Amino acid sequence: GTINLGETCATAYLIRFLDEMIRREGRSLYGDLMERAIYNGLFAAQSPDGRRIRYYTPFDGPRQYFSSDTYCCPNNYRRIVAELPTMAAYATPEGVAINLYTPCEMKLPMPSGRTVILRQETRYPHDGKIAITLRPEQPEVFEVRLRIPRFCDEATIRLPGQEQAIKVKGGDWAVLKRSWNSGDQIVLDLPLELRFVKGRRAQVGRVAIMYGPLVFCLNRKKHEGLNDVDLRLLTINPQTLEGPIPDDSVHPDGLACRIKAWSPGAWYPHAEPAYTLTLTEFPDPDGEAIYFHVPNPIDPAFREDELVTPSTGK
Repeated sequence: GTINLGETCATAYLIRFLDEMIRREGRSLYGDLMERAIYNGLFAAQSPDGRRIRYYTPFDGPRQYFSSDTYCCPNNYRRIVAELPTMAAYATPEGVAINLYTPCEMKLPMPSGRTVILRQETRYPHDGKIAITLRPEQPEVFEVRLRIPRFCDEATIRLPGQEQAIKVKGGDWAVLKRSWNSGDQIVLDLPLELRFVKGRRAQVGRVAIMYGPLVFCLNRKKHEGLNDVDLRLLTINPQTLEGPIPDDSVHPDGLACRIKAWSPGAWYPHAEPAYTLTLTEFPDPDGEAIYFHVPNPIDPAFREDELVTPSTGK
């Protein structure tokens, strides 16, 4: 959608709603939705210097910062960012469930009444390797649940004392129950790759480019010759996709991708693409286009959005 869509208050309350639902029902789908909202819509609502907040962050069209620092959106943004640490992991009747993957250290109560400290070391979502170190007060049998996102066809888990890695499908929790000692480490590897995701409703026939939970966008200000071009009329050539490539314009460890595109009215696929586009992460302050026209909307290389595709129902 364009213009007044993607309100920051709505993003904040969506994340709170998903947090409440995952606590009530335990479905990993809510965590998948949560991380996509956080890394894209939420983080795009604040300027890189932290000084300005957006009222709306639309998918298509120019973005503007709120003219004042009052009313609900700026304050809701600060509130929800402060609440995010409480959503990284949860205590469960059987142990703990790790929902969000990010560098952190958490202390959670155990069913036994004791506590466990969980430490995550990772560059996720820019890298899929996550090392989780557990420090229970004493050796204890309990359950560790790891959310395996739906975009991941197959993840691998390595446990202490086991040479053979465990392979798990995406779309559910990986449940690890055993006796854990202080210093035990779980290494989770979520394979990440660029993918084309089909648009829906207003975006039917168009595709977005994603990497894990990250959505990429086009910033016309970083390209010559796009000043007067209607970005919705560009046609990308899916066969020319390159990346991901390092890009620190949005995030110090950030990523981008490149793809060639035909200009509006070009006789594709016979004409030479006029542009080489560099797409950056959704929080790019001047991101202006997410979904792109393609020569063949039913190309088998394009995937349905995994968050709206029926899966295990868990």
